[in-house]
Amino acid sequence: MSFHRPTAMASLLAAALTAGFSTAAVAQSAYTMTVLGKPTGAYSFVPTTLDDQGVVRGAMYYKSGVKFVRFTFLPAYLYQAVSWSGTTATAPATLGGKYLFPKLANNSGWQVGPFNKTSELGSSVSPEVFPSVTTIYGSSFRGANVFAPGSVGSTTMLRKGTVDTDLSALLAKSLGNSNTSSFKSMFSAKGMNHAGAIVGVFSRPVSASGEVNFVSTPLVFSNGTYTTLEVGPYQSLSPIDINDTGTVVGTVLRNDPSAGYQSLPALWVNQRLTTVGDVSLSRHKPLSINNAGQVLLVGDNGMSLTVSPYDFERQLRSSSMVWANNSVTPLVSPNNDGVQATAMNDQGTVVGCILSAAGPQTVDARPFIWKNGVLLDLTQEWASKGVSLPAGTRWGCPLAINNSGSVLIYHYTSTLPTTFTWARLNAKP
Repeated sequence: MSFHRPTAMASLLAAALTAGFSTAAVAQSAYTMTVLGKPTGAYSFVPTTLDDQGVVRGAMYYKSGVKFVRFTFLPAYLYQAVSWSGTTATAPATLGGKYLFPKLANNSGWQVGPFNKTSELGSSVSPEVFPSVTTIYGSSFRGANVFAPGSVGSTTMLRKGTVDTDLSALLAKSLGNSNTSSFKSMFSAKGMNHAGAIVGVFSRPVSASGEVNFVSTPLVFSNGTYTTLEVGPYQSLSPIDINDTGTVVGTVLRNDPSAGYQSLPALWVNQRLTTVGDVSLSRHKPLSINNAGQVLLVGDNGMSLTVSPYDFERQLRSSSMVWANNSVTPLVSPNNDGVQATAMNDQGTVVGCILSAAGPQTVDARPFIWKNGVLLDLTQEWASKGVSLPAGTRWGCPLAINNSGSVLIYHYTSTLPTTFTWARLNAKP
């Protein structure tokens, strides 16, 4: 079997475009802002997805009694799916509508995520604030990776209207149940397309000789059946997303005798491994793939707060790029600041944050939008087109952008106590 490996670095140099925040108009003519209201009864909440109709989906925590922990009673919480078409949140009123924390959703309203009827102690789902001395958005940040609880009692559920399907239990019928009570077989969903095909990894714990090993099966689940993804000559693979043509993007792991283990971006068509990026892309991870076949790659710089200030700033030079048609196009920022992409739509429009050092081991971030080589500061762009921030607040990093150009994002107060406001920025043609 042969795999096509594009010469990424040569293509990157050829594709490098003018750096800097541009004043050229690549976005919509105007924007309006819809604030996402706090759901009734919610202790906290977080949106996770934005579809092409502008519907935002996410989850809320609500108090559910108490738990006895270390000689004291603490508040306990459950979570349930919520959605916003406008400002007011809608939550299923029936008992069966609870317990889901959707991390994936499509234009048909199908939702996938952790499902758990066991109350938990966790209750906070706050996004990042800047300047930050703790962490930045990870290189694989996307809606599907927003924190969601997953205790021993949880599973992965597919919700289609009012019908819930336990994907972990369904796949376990074919791929096997765990043989130990310490762990359970679990399907981890990574991406879902608008036809309802879901890509992910089924993990089966196997206990033998006092040790527990996990047998992983990367697969695509669709219409009640699954097909496995081809690993080819590589050590392992990790699927990340799937587009509407069924093309899967992910990574393969290879063991190079001279360089050691390397993770490379890869594509699967009809579950067959067809394309593997070359070694120049080993420091980048796929974030998503759109229906044009463009892959959004983000830098994996191993951010650490224990390194020297020089290394910290060097690692801040996170780079993002679009990989398509055997070439890569870098997203270039002014002053060689880091570019941390977070989402891309089918037109190839990318949103994310520009990262810069704000002090010793402190990172600052400001949101951007990029298209066809032009990068705009979103704070300035939105202010010039009808949307201004409330006094004393600033934008966070965008979470999603749909095919109309609308953006899911939050703003927060610049002074303590920090309060968050989630919003959908509605793009007008």
